[in-house]
Amino acid sequence: MSSNNSKKRKPGPEPAPSAKRPRFPQRAHAHHIATKPTAAAYPDGEINLKAFLNSHRNEIKSLENAMRAAKKGLSRRAFQDVPREMRRRTASHNPQRVPKRLRARARQEAAEDNTPVSRGTSGSGVGKGKKKWLRKEGIEKSRKRWEERKKRRKEKDDNGASDAMEGVEVQVDTTATKEVVKKTKAKFAVLATPETPPSRFRRRQKNKTWLPTHVWHTKRARMTPPTDPLWRFAIPLAPAGKAYRLTHRAATLRGALAWDVSYMSTISLEGVEASILGVLQGLHFSCEGEEDPWQDRGKAKKWRHGSRVWEGWLYEREAKTPQRVASVTVIWCVAEQGSTKRKAFIRVHPCAFLQLWNDVIRIAKVQKPSVNVEDLRFEIGSIEIMGPGAAESLCSILHPASQPDGHSPQSIWPALADITDPGVLPPGALLSFPICDSRLRDPPRTSQRAQDAESETAFMGILANWPVDASQTASALFSRNARLAAARSLPSQKSINRRKSTDGDFGAYPSPRATDPQIPMLLYTSKQSKSWTVLLPWKCVMPVWRGLMRYPLSTGGNPRFGGLKERRQVDFERSVPSFPFDFPGCDAGWGWELQERAARQHEWTRRPKGKRIEWSTIDLGNGRKGELGDPWACDWERLRKKDGEDADMTGTEDQLPTSPFRQLPSRDARALLAGKPVPSPSTSAPHLFTVKLSMATRGTPTACARIYRLPSSNPALRTAWLSLLPSSSSTRNKKTPVRTTISDQPLPSRDLALSLLQPQCKTNGPPKAGDPDYPLVPDEEDLIGFVTTGNYNLAEGMPTAVANLAMHRVLEGSKLGAGKGLGREERVCIVRGPGETTGRLAVWEAV
Repeated sequence: MSSNNSKKRKPGPEPAPSAKRPRFPQRAHAHHIATKPTAAAYPDGEINLKAFLNSHRNEIKSLENAMRAAKKGLSRRAFQDVPREMRRRTASHNPQRVPKRLRARARQEAAEDNTPVSRGTSGSGVGKGKKKWLRKEGIEKSRKRWEERKKRRKEKDDNGASDAMEGVEVQVDTTATKEVVKKTKAKFAVLATPETPPSRFRRRQKNKTWLPTHVWHTKRARMTPPTDPLWRFAIPLAPAGKAYRLTHRAATLRGALAWDVSYMSTISLEGVEASILGVLQGLHFSCEGEEDPWQDRGKAKKWRHGSRVWEGWLYEREAKTPQRVASVTVIWCVAEQGSTKRKAFIRVHPCAFLQLWNDVIRIAKVQKPSVNVEDLRFEIGSIEIMGPGAAESLCSILHPASQPDGHSPQSIWPALADITDPGVLPPGALLSFPICDSRLRDPPRTSQRAQDAESETAFMGILANWPVDASQTASALFSRNARLAAARSLPSQKSINRRKSTDGDFGAYPSPRATDPQIPMLLYTSKQSKSWTVLLPWKCVMPVWRGLMRYPLSTGGNPRFGGLKERRQVDFERSVPSFPFDFPGCDAGWGWELQERAARQHEWTRRPKGKRIEWSTIDLGNGRKGELGDPWACDWERLRKKDGEDADMTGTEDQLPTSPFRQLPSRDARALLAGKPVPSPSTSAPHLFTVKLSMATRGTPTACARIYRLPSSNPALRTAWLSLLPSSSSTRNKKTPVRTTISDQPLPSRDLALSLLQPQCKTNGPPKAGDPDYPLVPDEEDLIGFVTTGNYNLAEGMPTAVANLAMHRVLEGSKLGAGKGLGREERVCIVRGPGETTGRLAVWEAV
């Protein structure tokens, strides 16, 4: 019996009753509704009306709160409570991919629901099919290599010391080194090199440079590929979350939008004022502006004094026809007492820096006396911010380091916090004063300003007089010693935290000290972009940036940050061309166009054959097969074939590619289209001008879309296209159907009868896209330009585009006479996207 019993399987524990597992028990308190006994409402058997109402009011309030908590808690998961702008298209069930405040709840929900938690494929994780890489192993390898280099360096130093003890060679080598240094020392400026990064980040910056806020952005934005930087910088392209509509709201309606634009290049000019003016005049600075920067009155005089900035275009020095180089901002330093020399900054986009640098060097050499040119690309950083809350954020973060006196910039700076549009300030307003470290006033607090009649009157007086013109002093940002001193005097975050814990009361800012760093700062407004730009030493950008991103706006939320795509979006919504993306007539814009062509073609090649457009099968009608020109590009070369001109449009590694066209200034383009004579180029030369496209019918234009004029050699096809214009009432037969037989019916029955009889009463209206009688797109002879930026415009509530047209193609088919401009019919065009077979009507307008 015992043996038999030993062979039997021992009975296991009794199974637990199959009770339903409680879901999310940590929020079960929502089902417990607090109540208050109403016995106190009946003292001595009589009702106390006030106590009775109070008791039931609390019950109703508890019931509503419980219903609200139950609805929010039991039907929503942790990843569903993520802010809308941070949500992804597919919900992430990984607790590590939600904010920290929700991770504990996400882990509990995953454990209760038996949801598998997957680890990421980046960092120290191991993904399926990925190469194993552990950060710990990489750190150990780096440490071993560093120890080996240190050992070899020590052995080399020991050998050098022994040679010095023996005798002779060291002095000869030192002298030779000094001679080499003297020979290689340039007479004029040389290109700057970025500072050597720390050893742990050195390998990641071999072929690029990080912005001062790079580490902050990499955790929150999509960056340029590590092996394919943009303009030799690692630049944030767009936030990781949803940002298109939020960008529109922050830049126009409520909030603020900021960018780290430290990649913008700065060139310093130092010399006699007449020589610096000669350099700028040699580059034809602002020769197309409405105002003359060389006059001795008004804004031009204040600009040269150093209380304004001027935005304009620079041109090539030696060119047969005026060729644009780049749009720049010129800032003068206030003249110092007892000094005959002046200083000025030229701010330029990095894509055109090398071309402008070479031109400036050539002109500076021939000036008498010569001008000292310096490259400050890695010494001066900048932040650009726009939106209704931009001034409020800046006034709270940029705290003056010195006490204000009189009408100095420091004294009027706090009064500018209420500005929602920088356009109310004088054009190109410039402020200069030192600021303190924003980390000493962290966390920032919302500014509280008195909104009374007295403060409003004082503010209007400041705008009317603008006392900064008379009280502006020379900025220390123009001095290299001041920039280096500010960067080196910045305390560590550890010391600041220690100072906050020991100095002052809990939650209060530490009291200022005489040893606190004073950071030189320049702040100016832009009339074109309606933004504020802050110039700081390179290493001082990060503290200010962190303060801006943490500032609590009075309207709610914090300022948002943007990338390169958001910067283009803001310009597009204002129908303003963005440099260099919408300027293919400039060498910088042409280089961007070639780069985008290669990227689009590479993306098309990566797609499988079943999921990509076969360009040779596109049917344009009348026996026309295949896409017109290069399908991945704005094929401007197709517009040059008639001229029979060939140009070197590729460039070399040391030289920017040369554009086959010339970018026509806006003022000259409007004059030519109005029939007025323009002394610069001839109308037959290949010149481009920028236009804004407004769609007259349905359709959304995209990049590389082809733009045709109305057919000039086919009157029937031209009439067919004009019949699609909504405003052309003569081409539509708007006969109303007869309602005599149903007029006596009730309103719902009458509407139903009309909907049933409408097909019988409907007349022949304009055809729709896809119908057999929809007009075909014109031939290549009517091609006049391409779309560079196009999308749905949230500011206008309709699709728009920024495009470039060839002037000689536009004037070919127009009836332009002396003093007679183009009519609306001659500004109607046909837009067709690459790979599409139907066109859409639009109207263009020069900008």
